Amino acid sequence: MTIANNEIPRARGGLTGPKVLAWCVGFFVSVGAVNVYMVTTALESQPGLVADHPYERGLAHNDVLAAEAKEQGLGWKLGSKAADGVLTVTLQDAAGLPVSAERIDVRLLRPSDAHLDRQLDLVADGAGQWRAAIDGAAAGLWHLAVVAERGGQRYDSYETLVLP
Repeated sequence: MTIANNEIPRARGGLTGPKVLAWCVGFFVSVGAVNVYMVTTALESQPGLVADHPYERGLAHNDVLAAEAKEQGLGWKLGSKAADGVLTVTLQDAAGLPVSAERIDVRLLRPSDAHLDRQLDLVADGAGQWRAAIDGAAAGLWHLAVVAERGGQRYDSYETLVLP
């Protein structure tokens, strides 16, 4: 007569309750650690704000629109040309006559790297025409920001310029 052994043999080192618990806790701890790292990195990096006070600038948007309408009423047109390390800027009124501004500021802005932005020193070269040296400016896409004033009238222009 034999006695039947109804026990099923278990393999050693199998998946047990404590091991499942350890894997679950380890998984959630690692996910939490990655989340803490990502949130910390996001808070310490660029906040994404372009303006210092965006809410206040938004409130003043109607003033900006009114100034743009007034500027368009002037009918001034800006021309720019870059060749041989010299930038030539011209300003004309609606009739095509040169505009001699009392003050003109020109900034050369690099969209891909703000550290390369520069204020240009303009030299008058006749009525409504100015020149500035742009030696050392890398070839490629630039933006030209111009502010011209004459007799309380202000003209702002922002245009794209490609340097050879």
